[in-house]
Amino acid sequence: MSAQGDRFVGRVLSKNYESVFQVRTMGSLLAGIAAGVLGLTNFRGLFFFIASAVVTSFSIMAFSCGGNAHRCFPKGTAELFSVQQLLSGAMTYILVWTVAYDAIYIF
Repeated sequence: MSAQGDRFVGRVLSKNYESVFQVRTMGSLLAGIAAGVLGLTNFRGLFFFIASAVVTSFSIMAFSCGGNAHRCFPKGTAELFSVQQLLSGAMTYILVWTVAYDAIYIF
């Protein structure tokens, strides 16, 4: 096995991925509430989600990984900024965004 493959223990790597999933879910939840309260619609809401997902990725890299994503993940920043990772909280965001928007502006 390569030296890079030896650096990561499966149990610890699994915990890292679980932590990232939880942070992304919470970030999507908070971003959805903010978008709903701000009254964002259509592409403004989409761009707000993309911006919040990128900010969440930078926050994970800065605070959890100490600025070096290669320390926590085999592929480093490629794993934090992949399209799959950035869209992982999309359904949570859309659900909370529509509920918050409806509660404030429609009802």
